Amino acid sequence: MSVPKVTFITKEGGCTLCDEMFVELEDAREYVEFDLEIRKIEEDDELHKLYWDKIPVLLVNGKVAAKYRATRDELISKIQGRKKLFGLF
Repeated sequence: MSVPKVTFITKEGGCTLCDEMFVELEDAREYVEFDLEIRKIEEDDELHKLYWDKIPVLLVNGKVAAKYRATRDELISKIQGRKKLFGLF
């Protein structure tokens, strides 16, 4: 099984939600393996057009997995490709 590719779309400074999600993402790394790419929204016109009002955005294998806020456990579930059922993952 291949390692999931996670893309974290963020911006330079002044984004509390971005900082919070990054902490949760780093915590998730202790439980699930993934390749991480960090993209700055200001550096890519296409990303800016798609996500400027939704950051932070997390893509897993190219698909949107989370926006705005997510807990460590929610991120682990998304990265592993599982859906949350009845509050459990």
